[in-house]
Amino acid sequence: METRLTMSRVQKASLWVVAIAVFTDMLIYGMIVPILPRYAETLGASQTEIGFLFGSYAITLLLATPILGVVSDKVGRRLPMILGLFGLAAATLLFGLANSFWLLVLARMLQGISAAATWTAGLALLADVFPLQERGKAIGLALSGQAAGMLLGPTIGGALYQWGEYHLPFIIAASIALIDGILRITLLHNEPKSSSNQRISYRSILNMRSLFIMIGIIILGSALPSALEPTLPLYLQDTLHLSPGTIGLLFAVPTLAYGFTAPIIGTLSTKIGRKQTMAVGIALAALCFPFTVIVSHTALEIFVLAILGISFSLLLAPALPELTYLADKNGVHAYGILFAIYNTAYSIGMFFGPMLSGSLSDLFGLTNAFYIFSVLLLCYLCLFLWKIKKQN
Repeated sequence: METRLTMSRVQKASLWVVAIAVFTDMLIYGMIVPILPRYAETLGASQTEIGFLFGSYAITLLLATPILGVVSDKVGRRLPMILGLFGLAAATLLFGLANSFWLLVLARMLQGISAAATWTAGLALLADVFPLQERGKAIGLALSGQAAGMLLGPTIGGALYQWGEYHLPFIIAASIALIDGILRITLLHNEPKSSSNQRISYRSILNMRSLFIMIGIIILGSALPSALEPTLPLYLQDTLHLSPGTIGLLFAVPTLAYGFTAPIIGTLSTKIGRKQTMAVGIALAALCFPFTVIVSHTALEIFVLAILGISFSLLLAPALPELTYLADKNGVHAYGILFAIYNTAYSIGMFFGPMLSGSLSDLFGLTNAFYIFSVLLLCYLCLFLWKIKKQN
């Protein structure tokens, strides 16, 4: 009984740390969404360069994640999470001081490295301390922190920008990072041990059946919302004549829909099938995506963004439980490496999403670019359904 009580305290502390860590990471990530495109324009950046600026976060997330996955399996979860916080604080400070486009890119890249440490070690920590039957619920609760950060970030960033112009949002962000750091250091004082000490290579994990199907889903789930970031704020400002504060509120809509529906969809997907749930998400995203730059009324924009947020939930909510299920089914318990693969896939989507939307908008116009996204989604849906049928 005493062991069970002690484990419960470890689980609660770990869950709080991870939820707050991903909340802080996504809050600061989201705060710059309504600010950065226009500020980068004042520094002479083109749409393609702004797309690269947003995608540069994913470049370093992609490069750092595999390394940090191995490191967290070897040295534990606490050290990478604390180092990730120092990186986040430095990136936040650099954003506030940047007076050139390439300093913004450097800050964005440093932000990506810190996110790699936080997400890889944090999700692996939850897999360490929660058994399989409780893992989906724990991850869902932690991702509520992600949704809350994504929800509040653009709103707070836009409002602070209106009140204090460019520098104020980053002063507040640095203060939030400091509070998060205190929590990480104190609550993870007694770090739980990993559930397995076996040496497992990336090759053995990459040989798992169905893994690449899941990687494709994760890439889509991150590419779609990130594709909106460099282009949609300018559309909302130029076409619907919305202020940065209002744009921040609109960016909160899909996140709010995602946050509310993710726990429900996570539970339902266990009953109706995770892959079937993801297929519905692809179809819904393909249907809604072009409408974000077609509608001419704010109320309709809110409705479309809410439905799009639900489609993100249909894609991502079943993905993490499915990954851990595949790993346990194949006897793989190196959760740091496993979630490094998740982060790698997520970062690929975050890189190509804004890069594609920015480049396609320059080449074909914003509306046509989003139609192209929709066609690509439908093509992947056909491939996804074929793979499911083949495996069954």
